[in-house]
Amino acid sequence: MQNFITASSHDAALRRPTQPRIPGYRLISQLGRGGMAVVYLAVQESLDRQVAIKIMRPSSTLDEAQALRFENEARVIAKLEHPGIVGIHEVGRTLDGDLYYVMPYLANGDLGERDYRNDEDGLIALLRVLLDALDYAHARGIVHRDVKAENVLFDNADRPQLADFGIALSRRSGEPRVTSDGFALGSSAHMSPEQARGGPVDGRADLYSLGVLTYELLTGELPFRCADALGLALMHAQDPVPRLPVEKAHWQAFIDRALAKRPEQRHRSAQAMLRALDRVEQRLHPQPFWHARPVMRAWRRPLLLIVFGIALVVVPGLVFAPLLAPPAVEATPAPPDADPAAAAADPGQDASAGAAAVTAAFDEALERARGQLAAGQLLAPAGANAAQTYLDLLTADPDNGEAKAGLETVLAALGVPIAERVRSGDLDGARERYRQAALLADQARLRDAPAFQALALQARQAMLARAEAEVRAYERARALAWLELAREAGAGGDRWDALQRRAGALLQPGATARDRGGPALAFVPRRAGASTLPAPLLMMREEVGRADYARFAEATGRKATRCRSRLSPLRLLDRRDWRDPGFAQGQGEPVVCISAEDAEAYAGWLSAQTGKRYRLPTRAEWRHAWQAAPPPPCAGSACAARRGTVAAGSLAATALGLHDLAGNAAEWTADCAGANGAVCERRVVAGTSWRDAQGAAEPPLRELAPDRGYDDVGFRLVRDL
Repeated sequence: MQNFITASSHDAALRRPTQPRIPGYRLISQLGRGGMAVVYLAVQESLDRQVAIKIMRPSSTLDEAQALRFENEARVIAKLEHPGIVGIHEVGRTLDGDLYYVMPYLANGDLGERDYRNDEDGLIALLRVLLDALDYAHARGIVHRDVKAENVLFDNADRPQLADFGIALSRRSGEPRVTSDGFALGSSAHMSPEQARGGPVDGRADLYSLGVLTYELLTGELPFRCADALGLALMHAQDPVPRLPVEKAHWQAFIDRALAKRPEQRHRSAQAMLRALDRVEQRLHPQPFWHARPVMRAWRRPLLLIVFGIALVVVPGLVFAPLLAPPAVEATPAPPDADPAAAAADPGQDASAGAAAVTAAFDEALERARGQLAAGQLLAPAGANAAQTYLDLLTADPDNGEAKAGLETVLAALGVPIAERVRSGDLDGARERYRQAALLADQARLRDAPAFQALALQARQAMLARAEAEVRAYERARALAWLELAREAGAGGDRWDALQRRAGALLQPGATARDRGGPALAFVPRRAGASTLPAPLLMMREEVGRADYARFAEATGRKATRCRSRLSPLRLLDRRDWRDPGFAQGQGEPVVCISAEDAEAYAGWLSAQTGKRYRLPTRAEWRHAWQAAPPPPCAGSACAARRGTVAAGSLAATALGLHDLAGNAAEWTADCAGANGAVCERRVVAGTSWRDAQGAAEPPLRELAPDRGYDDVGFRLVRDL
């Protein structure tokens, strides 16, 4: 059990700057402001390119669990790569702890600035792009939740892109997203009835919103209008779908289906809505069937060929046989030894041949699916995998038992790769593969089938085990993410609740802790960018000060070490020490002129005082703390040209709350740079001091004699968890 007192959350109440601070970006102007976020135009300094940065407003008052879910989902959304979706370059938190993500800056405006009332062909082309983008996102378990004109942007080539997945969530997250005021997230004018109620939603909620948008673009008005948000939600839930003008009546069936009150009455998927859009286009531009626009849907092609083949066999017999038969002669059954050519003219025999062709086509598809299953082609490649082939068969024949059995076999086989991804710690891969399996089960109506239930059980057991391992490793964010995914797979009960409490109690990066009788410590996570430590640790928020070192020296009788000035030409004659480093110091300033041996002696004394093991950080640990949150550029009077140190806390802290990693005193580490047998001749010193130029991209390292003090070198300690 952790044996320290956690600091209060008063730091959150500190005054924030007028403009957010994000390392690596220069904010230029505000582009827009919503209920939960502000969007800025900014310049990414490393690439000198304009970007848009969306920052969650502090007034949103997201609790930490909501914030973590937002971060996790934003990282998933950042992996969406589709020409119809605005990408996300980066996800993170500002120096003040607010969530943000960085997007391309699209300067060609949004859909709300365009008029499609007299351009139905252009509207159809636009809807195809948006539906394709939604189909791509839905297949990965992501629901947009806020499809509206303002969230459709146009790039420099005037191509539409769906933006602002900022309130998107997994379709089976198990918990609706709401604001602190209790209202469901999304734009009420475009919100589906189930979304307005704050209930669980899936991709069909996005299709409803797209139906509202379609009506709006066709007429210039919303289908339902009300000044009161609650009244508007009731209209969406109760009022009949309004009628379109007569000149747009060919859209009515499309709109009626899209705006159905119940999700199961709407288009089943974005693909189904695309097929309905094909029919709208055919009604808009009626053509003979031989000129009809080909429907590029993989599952339709074999069925169309079967139907066309049946027509070729059956229709000639049905139409021409009566015309060719003598009018006064009654048809009689052909004898058993009749001529085969004569029998071919019999409509009943032709129908049997057509049925045989259908059966042959199904048999061929089943054989192909079995081969794909045997080859391990469960979900890939696209359009040629066992899941898709069996789904095509089930679409054509919902009662086909072999197709259902094949899909259950696919689901059973998916359990192993999902569990392997979980055990390897591949959170994104496990999440995507599980959601693909769940989507497949939904499409085949096999959620309650034993195969999917076994898959879900195997997945959630592996996820809970992984979450427990992350808790033991103090990986709070990853543990919570695995628990969220486990809940999506149906986890719950005492074990899940206990793990949730343990994960929630873990320290967050930068959180303050303190041992009884010890200094303030900051939690440094195990992972920081490309750097990974064997384990997380606690590091002193400030360097050891003069007052604390004086108490140690008095308690132990430690003699002062001779001190050198790095720039003095008479180093050997210098008799300064930590009490008189050659410049005036206050009690709150970091102690300097102490040796590495002095620092290690202090660590031993503090360990005895607290009952915990304190030590000097290794070079890797010190660099890791720097990389987790590089010190901001030094500015202000404390950073002006000076001779000597300043009080701890005078310089800006990092995002982890570590003071003076740069610009006050460099710091001793535990690493030996040169040894003569068992004797360490040079010890590594990390960081910049008051003598150095500031703004280094990487912490500088020096090698100094460990038995001497230096007027610009101090130290801080770390404590293992």
